[in-house]
Amino acid sequence: MVPSGRPIWRSPLITPSVVVILSRSNQALAVAATAMLLAAFVGTASNIAVPILETEFPDAGLTTVSWVVSAFNVAQVTFMLLGGRLADRLGRRRVFLTGLLVFAFGAALSGIAPSIELVIAARVIQATGVSAMVPASLAAVLPEFPVERRATIVSLWSSMGVLGAAAAPTVSAGLLQVSGWRAVFLAAVPVALIAFVAGRRVLSPDVVADNPPPLDVIGALAGTIMVGGLTFAMVQGRVWGWLDARIVTTAILAVLSFVLFIRRSQNHPEPLLDLQILRIRSFSVVTSAGALVSMSTAATWFLYPLFMIEVWDYSVLQIGLAMTPGPVSLIILAPLAGRLADRHGYRQVLVLGATLATIGTAWMAWRLLPGETYVRAFLPGTMLIGGGMAFMLGPANAAALAEVRPTQLGSANAAYNMARLTAAALGVALMATIIGATPAGSRLDAFRAGWWTMVAVMSLGPVILALGYPRSVAEAQEPEPAEVS
Repeated sequence: MVPSGRPIWRSPLITPSVVVILSRSNQALAVAATAMLLAAFVGTASNIAVPILETEFPDAGLTTVSWVVSAFNVAQVTFMLLGGRLADRLGRRRVFLTGLLVFAFGAALSGIAPSIELVIAARVIQATGVSAMVPASLAAVLPEFPVERRATIVSLWSSMGVLGAAAAPTVSAGLLQVSGWRAVFLAAVPVALIAFVAGRRVLSPDVVADNPPPLDVIGALAGTIMVGGLTFAMVQGRVWGWLDARIVTTAILAVLSFVLFIRRSQNHPEPLLDLQILRIRSFSVVTSAGALVSMSTAATWFLYPLFMIEVWDYSVLQIGLAMTPGPVSLIILAPLAGRLADRHGYRQVLVLGATLATIGTAWMAWRLLPGETYVRAFLPGTMLIGGGMAFMLGPANAAALAEVRPTQLGSANAAYNMARLTAAALGVALMATIIGATPAGSRLDAFRAGWWTMVAVMSLGPVILALGYPRSVAEAQEPEPAEVS
C-alpha cells in the first residue's frame, strides 16, 4: 500500500524506469515507432516473396511480378507529400489512424488476392496508407516531448524502420517455410490493427484551424504526378530502356508537372509544399546531405548481395546473416546518437555519422575481392556503415525539422523522407544500369565501379553538412514571409 499523501509514482515499488515506460507520451512514441517498423517491414519483406509469386502466377512473367515491389515503392513516394500536407491540415492523429486502416486493408487484400494484378493494386493501397501514417506518426508524437529530447525521440522512431527492414528477410523466409506467400502480407494486419486501437487511446486529440483555406488541388495533383512520374521512370527505365517512348513521355510529363507545381506553390495560399521550408537553411542542408547518403547506401546495399552470391558463392541464408551486423549496430547506437545530438547539437553528430558511413563504404569498395574473407573485408565495412547511419539517420531527420514551425511538421517530415526515398530509388536504378550490361559472373569490375561511384557521392554528404549546417539553431536564418498573390 502506498502511504497516504504520497503520489503513487513515488512508491518504492514503482521505479522511475517503470513510470517512463508507462507514461502516455512513451506509449504514443511506441505506437508511432510500430508504424515505422511496419512500413519498413512490408517494403522489404515482399522482395523475398517475388520468386514464390513468379511460380504461383507463371503466366504473368517476372516483369509483372516485380511490380509487387515496384508499385509499393512508387506509390509510397508519390503520395507522401500529400499525406504530410493532409496531416497538417486535417490533424496528425486523424490522418495517422486513417493511414493505419488503409494500410491494414491493403495488406489484407494483398494476402487474399486471387490474381497478380489484384496483388499489385492492393500493394498500391497499402503504400498509400504508409504515405499517410509515416509523416503523420512522427508529427503527432513530437509535440508530446520537450524540444531538448527531439533528436533522441526521432532516432528511436527511425531506428524502428531499420529494425523492420533488417528483420523482414528472416521473418519472411520463416513464414514462407511454414505457410506461404500470403502469410508474408497478412502478418502485418493484426499488428496494424493493434496499433490503431492503441493510437486511438494514447495519441492526443488534434488541434486544427477552423475552416482552413482550400488546399491547392491543382498543385497537389501536379506535385503527385511530378514525384510519381519521376519515380516510375527511374524504376521502370532499367526494364523498358531509358529511351523507350513510355519512359520519355513519363519523364516529360514529370518535368511539366514540376513547372506547374512550383508556380502553384509560389502563388497559392495553401500549397501542397510551402516553399518557405526550403528557405530554412537547416532543413535544406540536411535534406540535401541526407538524400546523397540515402542514394549511396541504397545503391551499395543493392550490390552487396549480388557480389556475395556471384563472387563468394554465398547462400541466401548466409547473405542474410552477413548483412545483419550493420543494422544491429545502428539500432544499438541510435539512442546514443540521439542523446549526443540533444546534448551537443546536430552538426558534429551528423558530420561524424556521414563520415563514418563514407569510410565504411570506401572500405567495402577497396577490400571486397574474390580472395578476401567476410571477417576481414565485409564485417568492418558494414559495422562502420551501421555506426555511421546511427549518427546520421535519426539525428538528420530531427535536424531537418529543428526549425520548422509546429504547424508544418507533417509536410516537412514528408518532404524530407520523400527526398530520401526518391534518392534511394535513383541510386538503385543507377547501379542496375551500371551492372546490367555485364553478364552475371563477370561483374567484379562493374561492382567496384559502382561502389567507388557511390563513395564519391556519399563523400559530399559530410562536406555539405560541415560547411552548410548552422553551428547552432540560434545562428540559422529565419525563413522570410511568403509572397501570396
